[in-house]
Amino acid sequence: MSEDLDFLIPTSTEASRAERSASAQRSKRAMAAIAASLPGLRVITPFMGANDSRQYAALIGYDTVVSPNPERIKVEVALREPLLAAPVNGEIRTLLLDPISGEPLVPPFRLRCIARREALAEKLRAALSRREVAIRDFYDVDHAVRELGLQPADADMIELVRQKLAVPGNAPVNVSPARLDALRQQLQAELRPVLRDVDFSRFDLDRALATVTDLALRVGVR
Repeated sequence: MSEDLDFLIPTSTEASRAERSASAQRSKRAMAAIAASLPGLRVITPFMGANDSRQYAALIGYDTVVSPNPERIKVEVALREPLLAAPVNGEIRTLLLDPISGEPLVPPFRLRCIARREALAEKLRAALSRREVAIRDFYDVDHAVRELGLQPADADMIELVRQKLAVPGNAPVNVSPARLDALRQQLQAELRPVLRDVDFSRFDLDRALATVTDLALRVGVR
């Protein structure tokens, strides 16, 4: 579950600000042309760099027939670390179906993606160390364990998470009682409104907390 569109340009942790900025030029040109290339979309906040050009972001707006208010999509491009596994050609699908034909409104297409194990390791890193704790990370971890075969206690996964946590700029691992209490407050306010009843009922926050807390111990945090 994501709140935005996240992209990655694999970058050495030793890269200079100028090198990262140069790597982002193609993305800058694409974002500048998005309104002309995709009618119906408009740039609300221009594509700008932050954190010494380690991250770029833009806010895109569009009108929708299902809401009286314009909707927004945040597009983020990260240039803060290399990939640890070879990328894959994944298939992108939409959940939106044509109400008459029942077919997807946008045909599936192929896109270069982070390998699943690396993506899961990044999700585990987020649950362990995101500066502003987010219930969606814990939902995703619990779903991945139940439905995708994620095994956080697997030695290879633990090592992958350790490497992800070692990337400069990460916040420290935090599984403090205050952080866990904040998650309980987000359960009804932030998670329930964005899930179907059946999906919400399958989520067990205590189980997710136990998974993440156990992982913290396994990566060497006491």
